[in-house]
Amino acid sequence: MQNLSYRVNTPSVVSETIDGEVIIINLEAGHYYSLNNAVGVHVWSAIDAGHPIDAITAALSDHYAETSDVIGAAVTTFVDELATEGLIVAAALDDKQNTIVLSADNERVFAAPTLQKFTDMQDLLLLDPIHEVDETGWPLLPTAADEKESVG
Repeated sequence: MQNLSYRVNTPSVVSETIDGEVIIINLEAGHYYSLNNAVGVHVWSAIDAGHPIDAITAALSDHYAETSDVIGAAVTTFVDELATEGLIVAAALDDKQNTIVLSADNERVFAAPTLQKFTDMQDLLLLDPIHEVDETGWPLLPTAADEKESVG
C-alpha cells in the first residue's frame, strides 16, 4: 500500500471517537461500525487526519513490538475492508511531512485492527429525514416541478 492515501468518505460517512472506540455510520448504506481496539482507532484517526498508509504503517511499527511485515499486512487488510465498505475513498497524496502521534496507550502488544459491522438499524438509519437535507436545510419540501412529476 506504499504511497497510497485515503480520506473518510464524507458526507456519506460520519464518525465519532468515544472512550477509545470509534463509531462510524455509513448514512447511504444504513450500516454502522465499531473500531474498539487501539490499532483500529490509530489507523482511522490517521486516515481522518490525511496521513498516507505507508506513514501510518511506519508509525505503528515504531509504536508496537511487532514486525513491520505483520503490521503492514494487517493494515493493508484493514484498509481494504474500510474501502470495500465505502467508509474511505482514495485521495490525493499530500506532500505534508507531519509526524503521526499515536495516543498514549500502555498497550505495546499489536492486535490486528478489526471492523465490527452492524446492520440491525439499517431501516431506521435509511428512514431518517437527515437524508433529505441539503444546503437549504430540513425539511426539504417538494417543489411544484416535483409534484407535477409525481402526478404525471
